[in-house]
Amino acid sequence: MTRATLFLVRGEWKAALTLHAFAPVLLIAFGVIAFCAIAPRNHSERVAARVEVIESHTGIAILLLSGLILYWLARMLILQTVFVRLIQG
Repeated sequence: MTRATLFLVRGEWKAALTLHAFAPVLLIAFGVIAFCAIAPRNHSERVAARVEVIESHTGIAILLLSGLILYWLARMLILQTVFVRLIQG
């Protein structure tokens, strides 16, 4: 997922999504965390409160975790040859 995220940062969407479909989610999460780390306290608290409201209404954390697990299982069980080629390089 690290390589896919680096491809996203460079603007290479196709390569990034080929490596890992959840890379955009990771990039967004890192962006929110970075913003909260460097922003003034009142701004970061507002963002954290909004994220909490979104999560409590949608359950997005559970959905993303479930999707990530299913994606991992599919890559390991169904697409083994593709996964092995990615690891080898």
